[in-house]
Amino acid sequence: MSYNSFAYHYDQMMADVDYSWWVEIIKKHVKKGGRILDVGCGTGTLSLALADSGYDVTGLDLSEDMLVVASEKAPMVEFIHRDMRKLEGLSDFDCVLIAVDSLNYLRTENDVRQTFAGAAAALGADGLLIFDVHTPTKIVATFADYLYVENDDDLTYIWHIEPGKEPLSVIHELTIFAKNENGSYSRSVEHHYQRTFELSQYRDWLVEAGFEIIEQLGDEDRQLFVCRKVD
Repeated sequence: MSYNSFAYHYDQMMADVDYSWWVEIIKKHVKKGGRILDVGCGTGTLSLALADSGYDVTGLDLSEDMLVVASEKAPMVEFIHRDMRKLEGLSDFDCVLIAVDSLNYLRTENDVRQTFAGAAAALGADGLLIFDVHTPTKIVATFADYLYVENDDDLTYIWHIEPGKEPLSVIHELTIFAKNENGSYSRSVEHHYQRTFELSQYRDWLVEAGFEIIEQLGDEDRQLFVCRKVD
């Protein structure tokens, strides 16, 4: 998936994401100084916040554009260009973190199962996998005929969501108008696919990959899983 202009406007468009909440979740479960693999790190905002909180962070993302922004923002963090389904060669992390519904970009059951298995292999003994997902309710009800428009001086975007072909999937259509230095606007359109699964399926796949769930919390729109690797 290519994020193109979305990567360079992501922070402005996602300004309402509470990254401090994620930092507190990590502080609750991972000792200071622990090694964290931030999977789907995007532009590195959470990676930077965790590094500033005393963690040894490695960020990983599929988008080269996102990683360009992340590397400029957080030069103290190592960033890896990699698909989250392919974590081979990574090991001895205290925590694999897949935050802000990044796991929902996977298209199939096998994609999720492969990612869970890779996370287990990347963790040391008793390591933690922490991730969140959209609930089926959010995909079916909250995202139904969703349309959001934001109009700022330098950036205007239209965010429309429609159902995808697969069960519990959606397609995000982003139309972005970004102001150029000469005062004109550039228009770009991008499509992003997300899919979720029943929470019971996530639980089954976690057990299959060698995890036990030690905490699950959230609401009708989002669920957070904290899972420990077991021998």
